[in-house]
Amino acid sequence: MDFITNKSINTLRILSIDMVNSANSGHSGMPLGCATMMFILWTKIMNFNPENPLWHERDRFILSNGHGCALLYSILFMLNFPYTLGDLKNFRQLHSKTPGHPEYNKSLGIEISTGPLGQGIANGVGMAISAKKLGYKHNIYVMCGDGCLMEGISYDSASIAGHLGLNNLILLYDNNGITIDGKTDITFTENTKDRFLALNWNVLEVLDGDNDVDDIYNKLLIAKSSLDKPTIIFIKTTIGYGSVLEGTSAVHGIALGSERTKLLKSKFGFDTEKTYFIDNDVKQFFDEIINQKIKNYRNTKYSDKSLLDVKYVIDNIKCIKNKDRDYSTRDSSFIVLKAISELMDNIIVGSADLSESNKTMIDKQFISKHNFIPKYINYGVREHAMCSIANGMSTYDILPVVSTFLVFISYCLSSIRMSALSKHKVIYVFTHDSIFLGEDGPTHQPIESLTILRSIPNLLTIRPCDLTEVSSAYQIALEYEGPSAIVLSRQTLPNITTSCMEKMKKGAYIIYEPVNTPELIIIATGSEVSLALEITNKFKNIRIVSMPCCELFDLQNDEYKEYILPKNIKKISLEAGSTLGWYKYADYPYGIDTFGESANIIDLKKNFGFTLENLEKNIIRLL
Repeated sequence: MDFITNKSINTLRILSIDMVNSANSGHSGMPLGCATMMFILWTKIMNFNPENPLWHERDRFILSNGHGCALLYSILFMLNFPYTLGDLKNFRQLHSKTPGHPEYNKSLGIEISTGPLGQGIANGVGMAISAKKLGYKHNIYVMCGDGCLMEGISYDSASIAGHLGLNNLILLYDNNGITIDGKTDITFTENTKDRFLALNWNVLEVLDGDNDVDDIYNKLLIAKSSLDKPTIIFIKTTIGYGSVLEGTSAVHGIALGSERTKLLKSKFGFDTEKTYFIDNDVKQFFDEIINQKIKNYRNTKYSDKSLLDVKYVIDNIKCIKNKDRDYSTRDSSFIVLKAISELMDNIIVGSADLSESNKTMIDKQFISKHNFIPKYINYGVREHAMCSIANGMSTYDILPVVSTFLVFISYCLSSIRMSALSKHKVIYVFTHDSIFLGEDGPTHQPIESLTILRSIPNLLTIRPCDLTEVSSAYQIALEYEGPSAIVLSRQTLPNITTSCMEKMKKGAYIIYEPVNTPELIIIATGSEVSLALEITNKFKNIRIVSMPCCELFDLQNDEYKEYILPKNIKKISLEAGSTLGWYKYADYPYGIDTFGESANIIDLKKNFGFTLENLEKNIIRLL
């Protein structure tokens, strides 16, 4: 390693340590161990332009082990991305550009939010699929650690990456053999190389990731030249390299402190009394790299493959209304989704091996290793990876639509949460939305799921009652700059002639108004709207409110809220699920707060009180 390269790498190490020390919080071990590979990747391998961070043909970098982000901020600063030295000094402080884990901001060089281990690997798979779909020639580089590869999502997503032959995906594995609790051999003794070979990946290895810059560089070149497989590079590093705590779990998540940092700086030949110091020769060296990156950018031909005009799509699905036939809302969803897919090229629809049940099979052709043109992808039984892959897809000009049973959100909740955190435009289609799916029983019957989804900030949860509301739900999801969950029934539901596409966009609206002044309001969603409407045949003084989206209703002004749900009128909520969230709107939530039962739908309705007779008794008692 030549002098200036070594000094530049050590500058990144010291900057990172100064950041963690300033915050007295963070992770020192990973930046010290990964600085060499990070330097080689960004300076010698990746194509980008700091003057145009949004260049479509830039290579993408994901830090899956996001706790080591001090190192990422350091190199982005040195490469003239829009960070100042003050931003580095503000590490982990309120409203800073340098939070404690990377937060999605492409203009700052942060391609996706990471932190929960393993998510970044699945995000990278999604980006690689999107790049293939759009015909881009760049690569996606993911840095990960031992913890990432222990998480099941890494296996799920690596499996589909190998199946699809994503040769534009390169995984740099920081193989330091340490996690928080100690050496990895206390829990992690599998043959990881053989695992990735079995998954149809190329497997390369660097034995000295702390110092052997030539080997790292050459292995990355080999990885870039892969014709038909993704590549993982096992890079043996030393956690906390150069510090008195190197090679131990103690250095993982601490600030080194003054005395240990002085020893480290002395070892690397730095002034022990200075912080955030960058020598002129290092600045000049990085300036030369920056100029070369910009020059390469100017000599590159590329095209902008933008997402179709969403307004155009919305305008063309507004005609999909139902006034004649009865459908399950999952069937209604298929009608609308099929129309959207025919209007939009940059869309990828997929299901976790439930396409027939979810009604998402919009095309008989699907994405494969040799063909990324189709608009449908089979994810296999991989709910968690599917949702995280969709997050990666959405960072391109791609609209991902993913689907499974509502009850299985428990498998993919971390990915849904990351989608909401970063406001990724992902549409989740969750079917079989209540106990009324029937004989499969309580393992498949969601009770708490709607409450969980509604508790997630930035996520719109929409439970429509018929085709008209389903069409509106998709319009809302297309317009919304963030993720949406459209929750759908398995069973056929009556057509409702008074459902309204435009009124629904306020989250709740009056779907039935009595002639006389209402004495009671029933707030219902989805399949329970039709049950609520049946009540009006006997009681002539009940208002029925359809509330498909609580989040949108909460955004309305007080005047509208009072108009729909006046404070002086008693209110019942009616939904075949947990009552917990309904106390916000209703005086008397009517739902199910136990697990379900295995039975046919008629017996289930009787058992859980979702019959006209039972509801009438409760209303009489209430009135």
